[in-house]
Amino acid sequence: MNDLALDPTTGDLLITDFDLSIVTGVNQVAQNLSIRLRFFLAEWYLDLTAGVPYYQYFLVKAPNQIQIESFLKEEIANTRGVSEITEFSSSFNPDVRSYNVNFSVIALNDTLQIQMEIP
Repeated sequence: MNDLALDPTTGDLLITDFDLSIVTGVNQVAQNLSIRLRFFLAEWYLDLTAGVPYYQYFLVKAPNQIQIESFLKEEIANTRGVSEITEFSSSFNPDVRSYNVNFSVIALNDTLQIQMEIP
């Protein structure tokens, strides 16, 4: 699998020496996971069922952590290249309304560990 590489901090296309960069293998799966977990439900007009329901379940006054974890696990497990979720932990900080997720997956016969803050 090949894909255009994105800058991990800005999300823009990664250009090196005036040329687009390509990402492959486990790095491509990590990039896809990052994209999928930041994609809001109904954000893309061609498929209103794609994405995570952040507005409906995450960005509410008292979010249900069990329900949120099930949405995230489903999105991770359905990512192309991911064969198994080996570890998953999450925490919600109500003071700043941030949700931190740590997980490990087996992707393309290699272990991949990701830590990210969800909106």
